[in-house]
Amino acid sequence: MRFSGPILVIAAVLFHAPTHGDRSFVAALARMQSIDRAMMPNIRESLDDCAMRYYKYDQYEPASTPLTRPRQTTSEVPHLAAIGWTGETTKWRCTGSLVWKSFILTSARCTVDESNMAPDVVRMGDVNLGSEEDNQYVQELKIAEVIRHPEFRNGNSDHDIALLRLETNVTLDSTVVPACLWNQDVLHYRAMHVTGWETTDRSAGLPKSSKVEVRPAAGDCIGANSSQQYVCLGGSEPLTCSSFDGKLLQVDLHHNAKMTPFIVGISSSVNGSCVPNGTVPYTKISPYVNWIQKTIESRGESAWSWKFKPAECALRYVHLRQYEPSVVIARTETQETVDPSRAKMQILYSASVVEIRFFSFISVCFGVIIDEQTVLTLAQCTTEYGRRARGVRYDRFGYAEMPVVDHYNHPGYKEGEHRNNIGILKLRDRFEFRDTLVPFCIGHEEELPLDEVKVAGQGRWDLNFFSEHNESVNVFQPMMAPLLPRAEILSPGNCSYRDDVKLGFPGGLSEEHLCYGNEQYLVPETCSQDFGRPIGGFVDRFDKTFRYTYALTSFGQDCGFGSPAVGVRLAHHTHWIKSIMLPEYRKDSGSVYFINSDLLEGDTCRHVDGAGGSCVDASRCPAIRYGFSVNRQVVFCGGATIICCPYDNIVNETSAAARELDDCPGMYREERDRTPIMLYSSGPVQDDNPHMVLLGTTNSEGQMRWNCRGTIISRTTVVTGCQCLLSQGNKPTVVRLGMSEMASSVEVEQVIYHPEYTNSTKHYDVALVRLKSPIDTAASGKFPACLWTNQTHTPFKMIQTVINETADAYSYVTAKYNSDCALSVGNAISQSQLCVAMGPQNKIVSSGDPLFWSSDAQDGGQRVEYLVGLMSYSTPKDISIHVHSRMSWFANWIKNII
Repeated sequence: MRFSGPILVIAAVLFHAPTHGDRSFVAALARMQSIDRAMMPNIRESLDDCAMRYYKYDQYEPASTPLTRPRQTTSEVPHLAAIGWTGETTKWRCTGSLVWKSFILTSARCTVDESNMAPDVVRMGDVNLGSEEDNQYVQELKIAEVIRHPEFRNGNSDHDIALLRLETNVTLDSTVVPACLWNQDVLHYRAMHVTGWETTDRSAGLPKSSKVEVRPAAGDCIGANSSQQYVCLGGSEPLTCSSFDGKLLQVDLHHNAKMTPFIVGISSSVNGSCVPNGTVPYTKISPYVNWIQKTIESRGESAWSWKFKPAECALRYVHLRQYEPSVVIARTETQETVDPSRAKMQILYSASVVEIRFFSFISVCFGVIIDEQTVLTLAQCTTEYGRRARGVRYDRFGYAEMPVVDHYNHPGYKEGEHRNNIGILKLRDRFEFRDTLVPFCIGHEEELPLDEVKVAGQGRWDLNFFSEHNESVNVFQPMMAPLLPRAEILSPGNCSYRDDVKLGFPGGLSEEHLCYGNEQYLVPETCSQDFGRPIGGFVDRFDKTFRYTYALTSFGQDCGFGSPAVGVRLAHHTHWIKSIMLPEYRKDSGSVYFINSDLLEGDTCRHVDGAGGSCVDASRCPAIRYGFSVNRQVVFCGGATIICCPYDNIVNETSAAARELDDCPGMYREERDRTPIMLYSSGPVQDDNPHMVLLGTTNSEGQMRWNCRGTIISRTTVVTGCQCLLSQGNKPTVVRLGMSEMASSVEVEQVIYHPEYTNSTKHYDVALVRLKSPIDTAASGKFPACLWTNQTHTPFKMIQTVINETADAYSYVTAKYNSDCALSVGNAISQSQLCVAMGPQNKIVSSGDPLFWSSDAQDGGQRVEYLVGLMSYSTPKDISIHVHSRMSWFANWIKNII
């Protein structure tokens, strides 16, 4: 039976449970970035715990050592040529582009002047044709042959293209480098550049080189079919009516942390017309690349067709190109220092990005591993043509495949749409994580903590290695490499996407979408993205680095370079992801049940998990009260403030004798002031720890053995493990107040084993040793540690005593969810036990050894040590995993005994 509305309202007020967002205590503490103060919930309740669950694995953001290289002379347009006619003075009237060591590409109208004379000289490496100051790198070469396109006719703009063969090859350096030719019919560039010589009057003197950004004009500017032959630009008078013919339309394409210019078109005016500020036609180069290649090859050059492919051309001159500005961190007149890790593109393999396999050999779907048996992907990637995904491949060479057993799609997803496009795959087997295979963390903050994101993609290796200005690339390596390009986060207003994907967005982009991109365009084959790849970055949590994904790639091209791409934000689907990942999670607090309204306080009841309990005021059951705040089911007893609390969770009134345990943090201030500064330092323990003692047991020969350690929790009580004491044969008779043989001792009055201890499971592995006389804290320097009594949370980072070779020492350990340890342990871990991870694995921990957490001088200005657990056993499958007895679970039993 469910509660009625009024009772639910009262309960909600009582427990102050928020109704939206992530309520986890871990979330707030993780943002504090303090591992020493971080608390981990005893039962998993949030997606914010990734940094805790996988803390043991080392991840890092790619970093490179800066390189110092000889500085290359900067030239904005190193392919730009001035075409001239010599006489009494040389007249420079046309623009051309170097496309081979001995060939200039230009307009066919530049092959004769008004006197029908052909040009005879080319000038390269210059910036200002009228100045002698910049002539250091100038090269002037004679023209040996003028080659018009055979179909060009004077007075017609069709086939307005020509080649000029030089008498000798140019000398290649960073100021004189051939441009590449765009060989594809489709032009998807929204921004390009016109390069040429800036002058608008033939009598106005000699011009300077210019490079102006332009954008394609809407519609055609020459004839109905002009889009197949021409590119039309929105004009400006200097560009439209320049006296220099042959202006170049180019686009700079990114690769290898550098930029290569690609010639897209050459200016072409109908009958030499000039329309100020009108649209400007440019002859497309792509239809003529084959003619250009064959013409150059026919003149004896090794200009084979593959050399004119975009990637091969870009790599041929990569050593002469300028670095992208972001990688240059210092520059002098002779040297420049570059940082490869600041490049827009990084080669980085991640085994945690998996390929989703259907029943075909080619897959375009990927996903990210988010835990041992779960892959997060797009909803469209869980099914292909009505057939569900069969498995995922996660090794670099595609041989290791894991079968998929369950498929989950967001209930709001509709095929063909880009809304609610999120899915989860559950695997039959478990991943074995290691430093090279670590799951992604799910970033679900409403506001992204990063200014830019890193997008997983893939592309040709040889287009993405960091070039060091060494030499031309002549041996190509086109194998695909895993990439991690950086991209800027774009607002919806700055996010334009292709018309062919608008059908999936009836209302346009929404809050569930993440738009990203870069202004630079890429050389083809540099980077491509598939469906479901992660969009995120490396984030520091505590004292380590973790890789987070905030979205999954949905659509786009070239990894967002040149044209924005869009991903599905995980923050928008947090509740749905939690409903699959966290079985006990509920989006709201509506699932609250009660047994019988006639039950009164003190009556026997049964909790939702079947555990027996008693009806008590909520203030006496903090564990269940907290469970309500994170939407777990709660059983109410006839009223909004009386709940069914399992017996082990009930907080009873403290007796006078046990009040020392509750008052511990405020006691022993003088003793804490005397605590050595080197407490918990590396090296021998000796008597540094003020809470630890040795338990003495006589063997069959009457000799005293000190094999068990204990922890003082009151002046008359020491706590240790049942397992250690029972293995000695006899009960301890004396407690030595320190590790050294010179320490004073106190006789034992009584040993009390927990009545439910079982050796097979090691459950309830706690024993109390009652002393005959109280410990003299002033004389011995020993005083009690405080018990950790919080029933809902455990300190994440704790201090474990260990035996390293023959010396006692300390080691930091981190808490783990019991559910995450179940496979390593081999049997169920009860709520009374605590699982922790410790490394390196060659350290020995004995039964009963204490696990401490230090409050780090936050309680009243003093550091207080809390006893959180007692070592019980290490797991056989993974000896870095230890199981402890959880002190908060035994606090009530200890108080009752005391």
